[in-house]
Amino acid sequence: MFNELSIWVVEEGLDYAVQIFSELNIVRGGPNMLHAELLGIRRLLNHTIPWDFCILLSEQDYPLRGNAVLAEYLWVHRGTSFVSVDEGECERDVSYQCGDRVVSLSGGVQYPKIPGMRYASGSQWFAITYQLAAVIGTHLSNSSTIVGTILHDLITVKQPDESFFQAVVLNSEFCSRYSDYTLHWTDKDSMREVRSLTSEYNIMSPGVLIFPRDVAKVSEVRDKSLWAFFARKFDNSLQSTQLKDSLDKLSKQNSRKVWTRVQKHQVPALWRLTQVLASSFADVVSVDRLQRNVDGLFHVQTLQLQLGHGRTTLLLREKLAMPSRSSSLLALRIGCDWNKTDLVFDGDVSAVASSSSGLYSCPSLWAIVHWQMSKKPVSEDLLLVWIDPGGTPMQHAPIKISEHSVLVWHRYTATQPLSPGEWTLEVQSMEQGILARRTFFVYREPSQIPWHKVKEFFDVLPS
Repeated sequence: MFNELSIWVVEEGLDYAVQIFSELNIVRGGPNMLHAELLGIRRLLNHTIPWDFCILLSEQDYPLRGNAVLAEYLWVHRGTSFVSVDEGECERDVSYQCGDRVVSLSGGVQYPKIPGMRYASGSQWFAITYQLAAVIGTHLSNSSTIVGTILHDLITVKQPDESFFQAVVLNSEFCSRYSDYTLHWTDKDSMREVRSLTSEYNIMSPGVLIFPRDVAKVSEVRDKSLWAFFARKFDNSLQSTQLKDSLDKLSKQNSRKVWTRVQKHQVPALWRLTQVLASSFADVVSVDRLQRNVDGLFHVQTLQLQLGHGRTTLLLREKLAMPSRSSSLLALRIGCDWNKTDLVFDGDVSAVASSSSGLYSCPSLWAIVHWQMSKKPVSEDLLLVWIDPGGTPMQHAPIKISEHSVLVWHRYTATQPLSPGEWTLEVQSMEQGILARRTFFVYREPSQIPWHKVKEFFDVLPS
């Protein structure tokens, strides 16, 4: 297989990005699985291609969604690592790999823990940020660091690959920047205890997903578990391959870009944006809006403008307001006419009309809060404060956050028309103060939108 993969990389011209290596004899339950993961991370850190996330996959994993949807999800979660953490007791049976076998040296007796160390176990599958990977790679060989201490402590116990990253997260500055939802879905109903011929340990393992038995189950995951980007496990059997083919078709179908024509009255701020981007003489031939991907959850408004007789094309992409410090709040948005079915703004975003009616209008003004999911029960009362250009709070709106609050929306219902100028929306916590702040601009005429606000609220991209 090593030779086949090496040939494949050359034939496909992927050697600039893909490295094939085989240095360790990996036996399930032993320490070499963790060693292989750490070796891979070190190689990635030395790679010439810049990256933001490192995702662990196996040959039995398969994607549930398109790459663009995954990129969008990780972009909103930038700075957040995905590590399954079940804090508390984890198995500390001293083990040793001898050739092709992993044996117990303590007969199940728990190896003593380091006082003050937080321990946890969880799924092997992770997606960690470059920052976390860099800390691990830098301090791995230094036993005086927390990372080196954890490695030295765990490498002699059973299945350290299911407790190392958990311990690093809990005992470092990354404890506030992780999600316990990994990107993997596993069919828990098919889990069974497997007795390996190469290990003294019984190991839980899921069954193979096949067609047509598991089609309905996987389809439900795609529809309802939008955090899941990979499923396991698959093999090379005909039935399993058929199921993978059906996933490919769904991913391709759902990730296809769909643009719809937008009329001038729907997004009046566009014509001001066009004016300052091109020139006052440029004619807007057409405007199209990119529809939300069926599989996506963190869509931002993206508009495609055809300008002038030369049909120059520009993309305007909404910028999100991100929290200034570690928080479960991911992003904050302001816009007109929130579509609760398609989860998109049908009107302007970030620069909105002052009136709810008339030629230039914002019939309904909404705040959208993107929140990080949690497996742990969460209940938190927050406050949305709408502040006018003069610094006067115009509305205080309480909202409640739970572990399922991935997307929270609230409609502004105070006095209208709004005062023109720069407004501010704050998300406040009783315990942590201001979690995030979003400024937005209110205009009577689109020509009032200043150029620096265009640059603040939108990315201008070539089509």
